[in-house]
Amino acid sequence: MSTVVFDRDEVAEWYATQHLKVDIGLVSAHYLPGNCDSREIRLVEVNELLGDRTDESLQPIDSGVEMGTESAHRLFVLDVTPEQWERLKRGNLSLPDNWTLRDSLTFPKS
Repeated sequence: MSTVVFDRDEVAEWYATQHLKVDIGLVSAHYLPGNCDSREIRLVEVNELLGDRTDESLQPIDSGVEMGTESAHRLFVLDVTPEQWERLKRGNLSLPDNWTLRDSLTFPKS
């Protein structure tokens, strides 16, 4: 029986590039691999079509993918406005618990 190797970085890049292709409001996607387990993918997606937000509590959407299979993983997507992204980078807005921008990878819209 063959073993499926789950390459989190490769899968994260695939999600980011696919989301950037299909969501016209996205200007960039940021993969945050720090502080999470090997079966968890965290993306921050900057969307210029999001309405203004006054809520300071950012909450990602949690999607369990291919659960019950050898390639099962969790995908978390946090949608933010361009202003919120700038505030996150400056440290003026907090990411969800245990999320970090350290070692993040940016995927711009092509």
